[in-house]
Amino acid sequence: MFIIILIMKTLLLLTDFSPTANHAVSYGYDFGKLLEAEVILCHVVNVPAEIPQYETILLPFGNYDLVEEESIEELKRLKKHLEHRDHNKGFHPPVSYLCETGVMTDEIDNIVAKRHVDLIIMGTHASSGLKHLLLGNHTRYMLDTAAVPLLLISPKEKLTQIKWIAFATNLNAEEIPILIKLAKLASHLEAEIILMNICHDDLSQEKDMQQQQFLSLVKKECHYLKISCQSVVDKSIVTGLEKLCKNSGKNGLLSIIHKNRNFINEILIGSQTQKLAKRLVLPLLVLPPNVN
Repeated sequence: MFIIILIMKTLLLLTDFSPTANHAVSYGYDFGKLLEAEVILCHVVNVPAEIPQYETILLPFGNYDLVEEESIEELKRLKKHLEHRDHNKGFHPPVSYLCETGVMTDEIDNIVAKRHVDLIIMGTHASSGLKHLLLGNHTRYMLDTAAVPLLLISPKEKLTQIKWIAFATNLNAEEIPILIKLAKLASHLEAEIILMNICHDDLSQEKDMQQQQFLSLVKKECHYLKISCQSVVDKSIVTGLEKLCKNSGKNGLLSIIHKNRNFINEILIGSQTQKLAKRLVLPLLVLPPNVN
């Protein structure tokens, strides 16, 4: 289902009506304008599963209908707000909304399949550096279950123009199919793709040659010339990416493949001493490993 990077037409914007979530909804609406896509506002009245994976307040049996009615009214107000604030000329994304009751990840999976959703957008907790991106159980389980790309938006992020898309790479040829799809998105946004490789040891001549060969291969297979490669020596994948992203300037987006467990695990379980002195806020696009 990764064809969405080519024709990205339906964006699912998740909200629990918190300021952080509604900020991500506003970002998603503006992103839909750039891509000329439909947007669906979505709220799930979460019924906890039997396993302790959800941060939620248990409601008395029979109260879910009332909560769902109130949620639909909130979605209507949010839809009206998005449409009324859009005074710009050009494309105006069609906006619809959904409210479902059930286990959140199961309901999202059903919506993605039935509505042919191409991208899920949701907010993240506020924190320093890249640590903010993967905090919260809902976000973690969405990462593990989402069948389509997931765009995570921090509370401070504003969409202006995306000038570059960073791609965390291991210089592995298996990444090429995903990069081909990513190049379609970059082309639509007229953005540069920056391949970012973190080296744990000093850069050698052999490593530099490997990077140049990989860059040449990517350009050839993607048929996209606005691709460059950057590397840095750092023991931490997270801090290395932070440095490279900061050096690339504003208006960027970081993308990773979900199967890159080293990166995700380092964010999830990294010690407090890995928190960065330099602050970085940017969207994170998490790509599923399958590109069928």
